[in-house]
Amino acid sequence: MTDEQKNEQKNVPCNSHVCSHKMAFMLDNWIRKLFQNPRKIVGEYIREGDTVIDFGCGPGFFSTEMARMVGGKGKVVAVDLQEEMLEHVKRKAAAKNLTGRIDYHRCKSDRIGLQLDKKADFILAFYMVHETPNPAAFLEEVKPLLNKGGKFLVVEPRMHVNREMYGEMIGMAENAGFRVLDTPKKKGGRSALFTV
Repeated sequence: MTDEQKNEQKNVPCNSHVCSHKMAFMLDNWIRKLFQNPRKIVGEYIREGDTVIDFGCGPGFFSTEMARMVGGKGKVVAVDLQEEMLEHVKRKAAAKNLTGRIDYHRCKSDRIGLQLDKKADFILAFYMVHETPNPAAFLEEVKPLLNKGGKFLVVEPRMHVNREMYGEMIGMAENAGFRVLDTPKKKGGRSALFTV
């Protein structure tokens, strides 16, 4: 068994940039909501009945809010590398009566491995593309999950992703078949809105 497989079994992130489930409290609290309000960041892209994917969902900071936005006929797919993060989202969804609106998928460190009954209308990758071991491969795997005309919002933290890295990520997304719609401001970091 490789070290990567051992780490995945223990739910320890293989990539040192991945925030541990032990830090979930820092990713999901009222203080963060003051600076990164999910409705302000993604609300304009989500409609009732939509299918939405939240990559790197962590403890569900965006997932549960998006589950409210899609309503009873919509669906949010919460995707994370760590089973503990997905368990946190499940508990939070149950406490907010949103259980039936969220599906859960544990990805691998090197691939998403997600199969959907219907493609997503909106996909969010908030502060996580830089955490993937191969961003180009990640973006190529995301593309077939998005509906034609759907929107894919990538937000990267300025503290970890400089302008050059951000520009390279946009280039990788374009090479994967995405088209840049906008580089919206005030989304909490370096942001790009893509479509296919």
